Amino acid sequence: MTGIDTDQLTGVATRAALLHRLDEAASAFRRGDPPGVLVVDLDDFAGVNDVLGYDTGDQVLAGVAHVLAGIVPDGGLGRLGGDRYAILVPGSTAPDLAALAERVAAALAGPVDAGGRPVSVRAAVGVAHGAPGDSGSDLLRKAEMAVRTAKARGGGRPVPYESGLKVRFLDQAALLEGLHDAVAGGQLELVYQPIVRLGAGTLTGLEALARWQHPARGPIMPGDFIPIAERSGLIVPLGRWMLAEACRQQEADWPETYVNVSAHQLREPGFADEVARTVTRPERLILEVTEDALAEEPVVRALRAVRARGVRVSLDDFGAGPGSLPALATAPIDVVKVHGSITERIITSSRQAAVARAIAALAGELGITAVAKAVEGAPQAAMLHDLGYRQGMGFHYAVPQPARAIPLFLADEALLTPTG
Repeated sequence: MTGIDTDQLTGVATRAALLHRLDEAASAFRRGDPPGVLVVDLDDFAGVNDVLGYDTGDQVLAGVAHVLAGIVPDGGLGRLGGDRYAILVPGSTAPDLAALAERVAAALAGPVDAGGRPVSVRAAVGVAHGAPGDSGSDLLRKAEMAVRTAKARGGGRPVPYESGLKVRFLDQAALLEGLHDAVAGGQLELVYQPIVRLGAGTLTGLEALARWQHPARGPIMPGDFIPIAERSGLIVPLGRWMLAEACRQQEADWPETYVNVSAHQLREPGFADEVARTVTRPERLILEVTEDALAEEPVVRALRAVRARGVRVSLDDFGAGPGSLPALATAPIDVVKVHGSITERIITSSRQAAVARAIAALAGELGITAVAKAVEGAPQAAMLHDLGYRQGMGFHYAVPQPARAIPLFLADEALLTPTG
């Protein structure tokens, strides 16, 4: 390869050089040799740069290229840009291509060497096999659709391109375009999930949740648009709107309000100052993060700065990940919400009940408030109380409510104490 054809950081082919080879392979396909393409995308690589620095980030990119080069046929590896690579297999069967994708995923499941320093990475792999009429660009585009789907599914397992992916991809592209308008144009609203004192049925807190009322498609649930917002960076203005709107709607007699914030927001320079400018009652605000965000030092620093301004922090879905206990012991948190996978099975599983009891006891020892999620019935609520929980939330008490309904719950506690 010439210098123009070679990526200077990683030593593999550039995007332009790889596209040229893809076009050649597509032409060969018309003579009976089907090409295949894998696209490999590192997950949340921005976090590597933020935590370890850009020099180490560059070494990680070179290390990943080195790992892939040991697997890929000669001349078949290229860097598409950023943290994305492509692998060209000029002629292969679909099973061979799938087996190669599994090898790539397995090779990147462990740490890579970054200048003598092992760094863990997560990668998604998308797979596309040549079809009649495909150009090199067509084949690459299919593999990129597949890798986006793989990322949305959490990575780990390769995802092959299927015709339905294009429809879903176009649908997500339309949602992304609409989400820009939604954030700026009043299509979003907040609803509030009550948090209740177990045994008493009194309202102790409210979790703010975003809802999108699309002008043409009607209600769109968070599970459909929050991942798009995360991937596109729109989560930052969306999160900023949620915080401002929750503070604006909060009445003097409302209990503490929980507002979710993403790692993307917490990485923003001056986040704690922005919170301080927005919040009128810091003692009534609890910012909520997930476990994976706590792996990043800039995020932890931002949370400490927020707490210094009188705002508390909640760790959501505790128990869902393998790093739960260290996070509980060391993170700057005041509240822990225990994942429903633990709390919902306490009646049928003595082991789950023991885990739930241990979490409540440890939280108590650390001065952390434990909130049980996914409370769906009276026997479960009573058992959670016996296990040491004093607060819970779930459909047993109420579904998420619009802001105008909160005064009704404050005025009539019977609405939060269902019978049966």
